[in-house]
Parts: sequence; C-alpha cells; structure tokens
Amino acid sequence: MHRQSQNERRVIDLAQVGLTEVPVLGRYEYSSARPGLATHIHPHAVEICYLERGCQTYRTAEREFHLVGGDVFVTAPGEPHDTGGRVEERGILYWLHLKIPKPGGSMLMLPGEESEALGKQLTNLPHRHFPGRPALKQIFNEVFHLCDQPAERLIRISVANQLVRLILETINCSYRHQEAHRSPIISKLVERIKSSPERNYSLEGLAQEAGVSLSRFKSKFKAQIGIAPHEFILRCKMDAAKELLLDRQKSITDTAMELGFSSSQYFATVFRRFTQQTPGEFCTRSSPVPLRRASHAVQNSTRPPSPLPPNASV
Repeated sequence: MHRQSQNERRVIDLAQVGLTEVPVLGRYEYSSARPGLATHIHPHAVEICYLERGCQTYRTAEREFHLVGGDVFVTAPGEPHDTGGRVEERGILYWLHLKIPKPGGSMLMLPGEESEALGKQLTNLPHRHFPGRPALKQIFNEVFHLCDQPAERLIRISVANQLVRLILETINCSYRHQEAHRSPIISKLVERIKSSPERNYSLEGLAQEAGVSLSRFKSKFKAQIGIAPHEFILRCKMDAAKELLLDRQKSITDTAMELGFSSSQYFATVFRRFTQQTPGEFCTRSSPVPLRRASHAVQNSTRPPSPLPPNASV
C-alpha cells in the first residue's frame, strides 16, 4: 500500500480556526494514481472541487463528469457520488465541504440574510461542472497559509473572508460558463491521437503542423484540452491498452509494442502510474480498480440527491 505524505495529501478541519461549518479543506498532489472513491455522501454539506492539473472522473446519479485541469465540480448536500469505478488520477486537486445553514442561520461569519442568499445561490447553480479560474487556486492556498498561523480572532475573520471570495468566484464561474473554444487544428490533432494512439507522436512535429513554436503549442494545447500534450498522448495509449488487454488476444508485451512503447517494462510503469495496477493485475482482478472510503462522509447511502442541476458537462 502506498503511504501518503502531507505533501501528497493534506486535509484540515476549519473548526481549528472557529469555522465549524467547514469540516473539510483538502488538497492532494499525486504523481501516480491512487485508489478511487467508493460511493458516499456529505449529508449537510456542499462539496466544491477544483482540479488544478490532470484529469479526473466523478459520477453522480449514474452520470459521469470528466474533469480536466482548471475545471470545477460541485455536489449537493446528501448527493451520492464516487469516481465512477476509476482511480483518483495523478494531478492536483483542491476541495472544500461547506455546511449550508438552516434559514436564519449564519455561515462564514455572515449575517443570516446574506448566509441564506449565498447558500441558495450555491445550491442552485446553473452548471455543476464548468471551467474555473486560477484565482480559485490562489484562494485555496491562502486559506491553507492562514490556517498555519497561530489561532486568533483575526485569523478566523481572514479565513472566512477568503472562503466567501471562493464561493463567489465559484458562483461567477458557473454563470459565466460556456462551451470552451477549441481551435480547428487542435481539434484535428486531438482526434488523430485518439483514433491512432499506437503512433509515436513528436511534439515538435505536432507543433510544426499547428504552425506555432513548441512552447506555444504546449501552452495552447493545455489551455484548450486541460492537460499537456504528452500527458494526453499517454492517456490515449492507456485507454487503448485497456481495450487490448481485456480482449485477451494480446499479450502484455505485444500490447506494449503495438502502442509504441520501447519495452514492456516501461509500458508497465506507465500503466501503473495511470491505473494503480500492473497490466497483469488489470487482466486478472475481478474489480477494475481498487476503491477507498471517503473521509468525512457517509458510505453507500441510498438517500435521494438534492436538486443541484446535473447538466453542463464540459
């Protein structure tokens, strides 16, 4: 079992600064995949996730949402959700649980009326999956920094102020959401990589085809697709590898060679990084991926979800 350090995953309870309505503030930075999340709920709390880097799948009410770097995903109080039978992928994710107060109650040191208005906006977003903005990362990091300071009343006020900013930014991003623009040449390259993952792609060649410098191509690709081009190519190869391995007609070595890997050992290393399994384990396990219990959550609930809209997958 992989042992996690605080640098990889950090979760704190903001009761330590006097904000009991925020039982979870979290961040992880994984260099390889980790066990996926089993189905769970947060009975009285909205969960806001901001994926700074990487890709991640979440499922709720039998629908899957596929996040890429820069995306936000929001779940309602009492809404069952999980990672759709997939791992938690390599990348950087921030998340927050916020308990919504009853009418007249207060949250984040706001008066009752303002707290109720903010809670209503957050639980009635027009989209629950949408592109965020870098300001969200800055706010999350500022809250972590403040929580590392000696506890005092001014720290509580500062943290509450940052969290109000975070919620307002989340709401604004949801309302501002529209279909992300993708240039025709990037779309063409993406479809080619997806349809022919066995090819050995040169980033220099792809940049030349796009008519831009290598650095500009990497920046443009990541801005439009959400992950770096090399990462995208490897992901497409891993998706193809799963299909070939499950077909049972290809050996691990044949699969590696067909997908352009220099050796079966390197292929196995990359496969494990993306799936937390070796190719051999993937072929023999009855369960596709290992799952773990979510912390600060109720497991396997059949409680019906609150009416947060399921639309707007990016």
